[in-house]
Amino acid sequence: SHVTVVTAQDNMLGKLKKSNQLLEEIQKGLNDYLEKKRLFFPRFFFLSNDELLEILSETKDPTRVQPHLKKCFEGIAKLQFTEDQRVTAMVSGEKEVVPFSQVIVPAEAKGMVEKWLLQVQDMM
Repeated sequence: SHVTVVTAQDNMLGKLKKSNQLLEEIQKGLNDYLEKKRLFFPRFFFLSNDELLEILSETKDPTRVQPHLKKCFEGIAKLQFTEDQRVTAMVSGEKEVVPFSQVIVPAEAKGMVEKWLLQVQDMM
């Protein structure tokens, strides 16, 4: 079978142990990174690692936070974006629109989603 062919390779156990060690180091680094993001913006603690990674990996498209807003902000179902990706209001689950006193420009956060979400929090 294929298993016997693979396990017969030279130093396979050593290679697997080394790969496992590298994987653990990568996971620790990723967890440390996510922890820093959560400490900067504590509402991220309401999201799973997968959800947070989805948000952080799509920094060029701020609308990608929309599916996760309900977990971060009670009462906000979505944010209202203009065509040029500026945030002008929050929208409740009942479709009530509450305009912000200032426009939020996610692009000014230079990819730091947590920075402009703090601005959303401050507008509440």
